[in-house]
Amino acid sequence: MVQRTYYAPPEPVFADPPDLDVDTSDPAHVRHGFALHHIHRMARAACAADRSMSSDAYTRYTVAWSAIAEALCVADQPPTWRDLVRVGWQAIYAEIREMRYTFCQDRDDPNAEVLSKAGAVRYWYVPPGDPEDDRISCMAAPQILGALGAPYRDAVVALALLDDYQAAADALGIKYTTLTQRMTVARREFRRLWFAPETAPAITGTDRRVGSRAKALRTHCRAGHELTSNNVYRRPNPKPGKRGERVCRACERERNAARSRAKAAGTLADTPIDGGVS
Repeated sequence: MVQRTYYAPPEPVFADPPDLDVDTSDPAHVRHGFALHHIHRMARAACAADRSMSSDAYTRYTVAWSAIAEALCVADQPPTWRDLVRVGWQAIYAEIREMRYTFCQDRDDPNAEVLSKAGAVRYWYVPPGDPEDDRISCMAAPQILGALGAPYRDAVVALALLDDYQAAADALGIKYTTLTQRMTVARREFRRLWFAPETAPAITGTDRRVGSRAKALRTHCRAGHELTSNNVYRRPNPKPGKRGERVCRACERERNAARSRAKAAGTLADTPIDGGVS
């Protein structure tokens, strides 16, 4: 027989409050007539009232103790023993719910497994790959690499091992620009053979290892101003998908001052100033 009537569970039964006649000059006195041993007893009562049992006793006790002490200190009017115990076990319940949320568990399901929330499953799910594609890739990459010319193959191998353009160029005993040119040819030829007989799609994006080196080398603009974070801003590029250019603020200020002087003299004209764009 199915029970169709819902009966709310009874309120937790707390222990009788002790005598709150506390000497306010006692160092153990906290506030409103409650002392430290009262907070200890209320925290234990809150642990007994909690029915979740979802964490160890020490964690539940410390959470309840902190919540009760905070509620007691911020209360304008003297709270009752029952109210403070209720604050303690509600803090335990809230802490458990937050920990379940942190570990991607259903907050209301005590038997839920870690990372069982739908969002976590979608984020961490890795679809199974095709074993045939993996085998083809493992076989095709060495074959295509062997089909490249020796200079281009050495450039690819050196960059793969050292993961730095300048270090790879030094290891091969060539210039940095020579390495980048060889990598451009090797990348284009590798993609042509990889997608053959179809046409390889266009290369999009930039190798960040090149940009980081170029950025590190440009410490001053052409006018000699140091390119610090406070002296540089990036001017947007009007072309869609193109990166903007780094502009020296000091050069911009000099250019604006020159234009203002020319305007004041009544001879406004384009005044070229060396520098500005790095």
